[in-house]
Amino acid sequence: MQTQSQIPVAPSRAGRRRWLALAVVCLGAMMAFVNVSGTIGGLARIQADLHASPTATIWITSAYSLVVAALVLAAGTLGDLAGRRRVFLTGTLIFIAGSLLAFASGSAAALITAQAVMGVGGALVLPTSLAVVSHAFTDPHERTEAISVWAGSSGLGLALGPLGGGLLLNHFTWHSVFLINVVLGALAFTGTLLVVHESRRPSRSLDPVGIVLGTVAVAALTYAVIEGRSQGYTSARLLLVYAVFAVALALFITYEARHHDPMIDVRLFRSGSFSAVMGVAATAMFGFTGTALITVLYLQHVQHLTPLGAGLRLLAMFVPFIVISAVAARIVRPLGFKLTLTAGLILVGAGAGAVALTAAPSAIWPGLLVAGLGTGLLVAPSTAAAVNSVPPSQAGMASAVVNMFRQLGNVLGASILGTVLTTHFAADLTDRLTTRGLPADQIVTAAERGTSSGPIPPVVADQISFAFTDAYHVGALTAAAVLLAIAVPTALLVRRRPAA
Repeated sequence: MQTQSQIPVAPSRAGRRRWLALAVVCLGAMMAFVNVSGTIGGLARIQADLHASPTATIWITSAYSLVVAALVLAAGTLGDLAGRRRVFLTGTLIFIAGSLLAFASGSAAALITAQAVMGVGGALVLPTSLAVVSHAFTDPHERTEAISVWAGSSGLGLALGPLGGGLLLNHFTWHSVFLINVVLGALAFTGTLLVVHESRRPSRSLDPVGIVLGTVAVAALTYAVIEGRSQGYTSARLLLVYAVFAVALALFITYEARHHDPMIDVRLFRSGSFSAVMGVAATAMFGFTGTALITVLYLQHVQHLTPLGAGLRLLAMFVPFIVISAVAARIVRPLGFKLTLTAGLILVGAGAGAVALTAAPSAIWPGLLVAGLGTGLLVAPSTAAAVNSVPPSQAGMASAVVNMFRQLGNVLGASILGTVLTTHFAADLTDRLTTRGLPADQIVTAAERGTSSGPIPPVVADQISFAFTDAYHVGALTAAAVLLAIAVPTALLVRRRPAA
């Protein structure tokens, strides 16, 4: 006689629970990306209200991704040891706490600190959510589809941030933007308790030395990029930071290569294909996040759109990203990883280039649309390529590594393109005002901080608009150049289907 546990319907119930678990962890991933775009969408209001300097403003957008990039590898290992479900729940609670701190912030320093706290939560949520997906879906094709859904949720989060934030900013202060994280976090926490099974790999061990060395390397690189504008890229302090970065990176690689259970198995990077995929993961978010940041600032400072209006314009970039991410698995299956990833990089680069070369301010949407299409071909396929290129026992490591590179791309996109924008804007505006005999120092400082003591004369407003537009175009061209450059090694090195 057949027992209840042997009834054939059980596998379908397990299948339904697996997809429900996917939906729940996608809420966590969505929360992590809502914070990125929500902060960007409210940045003009935040900067004006807190009188933040250009450097502090870039730190506000970069602190979160910096902490995620620094800790995501250790978080992946911690999830393997303590249990992915448990670590995911802990990360969600920390994220909620950081969001509440951001809601209560009254200074740039306090907001940067709150973003760092959220970064700890995000570092715990992202690799464990992807590891839960990789553990639940063992069939390679089904796993690729599930990862595509996971990646699509990140795009949905990026779209929801400026839209939800814009709606709130129409009625409340910028502090309210961070309440979106609280709601999503509460839903993800509750759903995880109900439908996500625990999984772990207890044979792993934490690597505190690797954590310290990796964190120092990432932090030094980001500090050099952001602070170089104000301190000078060849100053004694920055030269010391470069040295710290180089030494920390070299020690990290050497130590991990000899460690019995490393956070990163550096031998994986002997494969040109695996290394190129990591480059794609970083470059995709470099172009996407960086372009979104400078576009939001351009729309609000030059076209004088509200945060909601800017968020609606960005849908030209976010919607195709979400749609293509959702079907990316079906695109990869016949085309393979090489062609899909190379085409994605070319499309994003072409989109950013089109934005830079567009003379009419209202006509940037075609370039944003092409960039969104291209990014949709990059995020899920690069994640699937990384996870499918290692044995199942290393899936957690692979997901942590690809998340680290993706978050590093977020950091560098916001910091490098943000710095390019602010540096070129200040220099161009100074030249324009000096040529007209206007007090450049006072006007440039006020323009950079988004403040003014009274009505701006039309001649000054025009020069600010011209200088910001030129700076925006330079930033977009920088993004295009990086993306198209990475397309070359991708086409040469990525195997059609990375070896399992």
